[in-house]
Parts: sequence; C-alpha cells; structure tokens
Amino acid sequence: MLHVFVNDGGLLTWDKAADTAAGPLPDSAVWLDLLNPTPAELARVEAMIGLPLPTREQMAEIEESSRLRIVNGVLSLTVMALVWADTDEPRLTAVSFLLAGKRLVTIHDIDPRAFLAFRRKISHSPAALGSGELVMGALVDGLIDRTAAVLRRAGVALDELNRRAFRGESPTRRMEAMDDQAALKRIGHTGHLVGRAHISLASLIRMLEFLSSNEGWNARKPTRRWARTALQDARGLDEYRVFLSSKVALLLDSTLGQINVEQNEIVKIVSILTVLLFPPTLVASVCGMNFTSMPGSDEAFGYPSALLLMVLSALLPMIFVRLRRWM
Repeated sequence: MLHVFVNDGGLLTWDKAADTAAGPLPDSAVWLDLLNPTPAELARVEAMIGLPLPTREQMAEIEESSRLRIVNGVLSLTVMALVWADTDEPRLTAVSFLLAGKRLVTIHDIDPRAFLAFRRKISHSPAALGSGELVMGALVDGLIDRTAAVLRRAGVALDELNRRAFRGESPTRRMEAMDDQAALKRIGHTGHLVGRAHISLASLIRMLEFLSSNEGWNARKPTRRWARTALQDARGLDEYRVFLSSKVALLLDSTLGQINVEQNEIVKIVSILTVLLFPPTLVASVCGMNFTSMPGSDEAFGYPSALLLMVLSALLPMIFVRLRRWM
C-alpha cells in the first residue's frame, strides 16, 4: 500500500488520488509511505528517487553499517519499531527511512501506531511540514512517544504487582489461588515487552547519533538540533527501561520465592496432620485386633474408653504443636 503526501503551499497534505494512480508520482511529493508494498508500488517510488529500495532481507540486517548508510547521496536509515504492544504478542518490525533531497520514503511491513496516528492527523489537519527532514523528525518523535507510553504502562503494571508481592495487597481471597500463576504470566509478559522496547530504543539511539553527528551528509542545523534533543529523550527512556528490567527481575525472584514459601507451608501442614493422625490410628489399630484373649475386650466401657483415648491422643499432640507455634 502506497500513501502519497505532497507539499501544498507549505502544508503537508495527503494526495489520496495519487496512491492508486498508475502514472508517475507528483513532483510535489514530500513523503512516500510504503506499507507492505507491491512490486508496482516499489517501481513507482524507485522511478522517482532513482535508486533501488531496500529489500526485506536488507532491512533485517543487524550490522550498523547496513542500517545507517549513504548511497548515491540518499540517506538510508533502518530502525526497529515496537508494534502490537497492546496485545499478548508484541513484535518488532523494521522501518526504513530514505531521505532523497527533500523527499522522504518510508518502508515497513507492519504499520506502527505512530505512523497510523500521524497519517490520520495529516488527513484531518494538514501540517506545516514541507520537507522530508521535518516529516522524518515528526515520525521519529512519534515512535519515541509511543515507546514512552508502552514503558509507562509497563511501569504501572509492575507497581501493581509490587503491591501484591511486598505489601500483601490482594484483591479478594477467592482469587489468591490464581494470583501466583497470573502474576508470573504478567511479569513474563512485561519483561518481554520491556526487552522489545530496549531493542527499539537501541536502534533509535544509533540512528539519532548518526543524524546528530552530521558525518557524511549535509544536515541543516534545525535537524541536528532536533536529533540531539530526540537522542536525549531516547537515552532517558533507555535508562528508565534499565530500571524496569531490574524491577522485573526482582519481582520474578520474589514471586518464585513466595511460591516456594507457600508450597513449603502446604508440606508443613500435611506433615503435621500426618503426625496428629498417627496416635489415633495406632490406638484404633491396637483396639481393633481380633485376638481371642484380648485385654479389655469384655469390658462394658471398652468401646467408649477406646474412643476417648483416640480423641486424647489427637488433642495432646495438637496442643503441643500449638504451644510450639508450628502452626
């Protein structure tokens, strides 16, 4: 899918008619957004910028020299964007930025929420973004803001788990049996989400360092100034991510420790109950033996006496256990 945004009197507007047209792209095009593009759409964009676009295999490269480079005067940058963060399966998708003069080309297979929100914003109210550098800055800021929102939500989730783990605040007694399993799943999911956010932030930091250094390409001062500011934001988020990662590890250890304590408590209760039931069982076994000359078998109060002895043999160990505070 191709989205064409043009410069209309200094304002960035969405030219929806050019999205599906078969002819060449308009000369006023500023941002060409390729979402899971077809070969025909790739050919239209390549004809405009005069350079082959990166393939999926090239976008998946992890070497910094492959992700940050300049080819025939075209700046090619690839970052990993966090997508589907609100689902149980957060993922990373490669997003390539190609800055050819005043035109920006973006390529991605999955639509990041920042891109979707930006397109909707431009569709309703055109913005004063007349060059590809400005559009790239707005998109990268959106990716950083989105990652910040994900980390903020992860921090809230970890705070809720922290209250249960260290303060004993549980919603209801009925849910306590499911709390441990649910807590482990939430901790694992949050840790996975934080890890994905780290990979995305690391790629954004490398990209912003490249842009702010102005090595190998002629960036305008406003672009370098924006890159330095965005770099500070990304580094600050990555420091917060480190804090969340340590919190995930602490909560995981404490939850596993709490599960072990609960299991040990159950084993202790079962062991004590076994000890308490042993004396009555012994009395019943002795009194229930079928020998001809059994002492007390002819007594009138033999059966009540055996019952009383069984009760006493159970109560006395229980009293001893309670006095020693084993239960």
